[in-house]
Amino acid sequence: MDPETAGRSKTSEVAPQERLQPVRLASAPPIRVLVAGADGFLGSHLLPRLESRGHLVRATFQDSDGPGRRAAPGVDWREVDLTHADQVEGLAEECDVIVHLAGLFSRSGEQTLAQVHGTGTRHLLADGARAGIARFVYVSVLGARPGGGEYFCTKFDAESAVVASSLPSIVLRPSVIYGPGDQFTAMIVRLLKKLPAFPMLGGGSFRVQPLAVEDMTDALIQCVERKDLDGRQFELAGPERLMFREIVGFVSDAIGVHRPGLHVPRQLASVAAICARWLDLPAPFVLEQLEILTTGSVLSTVENPLLSVFFVKPLPFRDAVADYLENQE
Repeated sequence: MDPETAGRSKTSEVAPQERLQPVRLASAPPIRVLVAGADGFLGSHLLPRLESRGHLVRATFQDSDGPGRRAAPGVDWREVDLTHADQVEGLAEECDVIVHLAGLFSRSGEQTLAQVHGTGTRHLLADGARAGIARFVYVSVLGARPGGGEYFCTKFDAESAVVASSLPSIVLRPSVIYGPGDQFTAMIVRLLKKLPAFPMLGGGSFRVQPLAVEDMTDALIQCVERKDLDGRQFELAGPERLMFREIVGFVSDAIGVHRPGLHVPRQLASVAAICARWLDLPAPFVLEQLEILTTGSVLSTVENPLLSVFFVKPLPFRDAVADYLENQE
């Protein structure tokens, strides 16, 4: 029996309302968790879960109106720019675990991807070492590698710093994450509603394994609570390798808006994105989105660690996205 089949056998009879949850002994003390970059989409789902499990949470933000702030107003919030060492110093004091979510999808103001991913991560690692934390959990991206575009390269640089650190660490490389408040499906919905034809990059043939945010937070909770995962790196993805045009079709069905597809060569889309950036104009896709979407985002192995390591049965995209978009209306 292969590892993926074995993982399914452990979870195949679990109904959606009985999803496997990480188990922490009732007698164990709460874990003091620092969540860096918690004001965004993923933080808005992780923080309430951490609080519900009795953990003590400190969280950093830069956007005072971010979804993470609204989802968990009661945590110990600290306004911190991770690229400034003096602001990071002492942040991890009295914390047990750091969960590093902070990232930049495209350049923002004066901040570059290299500063946020590379410099910011190194500042956190240094502060974690000073504080003597027990574990550093870094959320990277599926496909992070040297020699790729700026987003993938800077994420790989941050990964390398984490792995080289003296701290016990876990690196997670998720595929595209979707769920309430995400940018991925929101972008598709926006284009479907506003344009007479949907721009299909490269014909929409590249493949993605979309990952439900519920499954991602399940894995993160276990990284906080389990000691046996230290020193490991995991690719995380949903159960299906879908072509982008299939994903668009499922979203179209969910919102009841159907558009013909318009084939857009990748090179043309890249030129349009560059021009839009120079002219400070809105564009359907920014350069970094183009790189992620047209590179594809699928597991490099048959085994899915969500099943074999975290014992989580990943949600199928069509059902999960239809459910959350319906509730969003």
